Amino acid sequence: MLPSKTFFKTECRLFDSNFDMNGTLNLHRVAELLQDAAGEHARQLGFGWDDLDATGCLWVLSKLKIRFDKPLKEQKRFVLYTWPLKPARFFAERCFVAVDENGRQLFAATSIWLVIDRQSRRIASADRLADIYKAEFDEAHCDVTADFERIRRDNSYVLSYEKTVRRSDLDVNGHVNNTNYINYALDVLDPLRYVSQIEIVYQKELKLGDTAQVYCKQEGNAVYVVGERDETCFTAKLTLDEPKGENNDK
Repeated sequence: MLPSKTFFKTECRLFDSNFDMNGTLNLHRVAELLQDAAGEHARQLGFGWDDLDATGCLWVLSKLKIRFDKPLKEQKRFVLYTWPLKPARFFAERCFVAVDENGRQLFAATSIWLVIDRQSRRIASADRLADIYKAEFDEAHCDVTADFERIRRDNSYVLSYEKTVRRSDLDVNGHVNNTNYINYALDVLDPLRYVSQIEIVYQKELKLGDTAQVYCKQEGNAVYVVGERDETCFTAKLTLDEPKGENNDK
């Protein structure tokens, strides 16, 4: 369902560099486009990066779920819609829907955001969020639900690899950008696998020089990923479709 009140609409162009070795649209690039659209819309509504920075606060992405309606292999452009929902206490939900030139949905996503104090790194109170986050909120919701699986590592997980944070992983806040955690999760997979849905939960910041252990396990067509540095930094659930070479365009 598309919104009718407060929303942002933008045309996204895709290039060869936006596709992976299977010719499928790169999930990392999708997350970048979502992040950019959310940031621009927030700026237009008066609660963007600079607006929050002036109050000593910043936006932090807490959870993200993206679901593809089909593999995107030859798509060169699409229209992206995004809109905020009315906040629920400390959490601000934002929806996304991408459609092709005929209005057919290509993928949808939902995200949960927090406002935190820049110095203390504590979550802003519900009253402070309500004071910052004002708009004519739409009641429309995309068809990706905001329920996220609670993932905890146990003895069934195996260590996939270790990741040391480098300069290229960092963003303007000085920690790993949320889009890069998606790459960390995807790197546990065989490169021939296609991910039809990803849900990721961000728990602790990673900074320059930190080393995270990335664990995973597979159950059916779902791969569960846990990144740890003393404690859990992120968790992810990757839903797999058919491998390359099979008919995954149905």
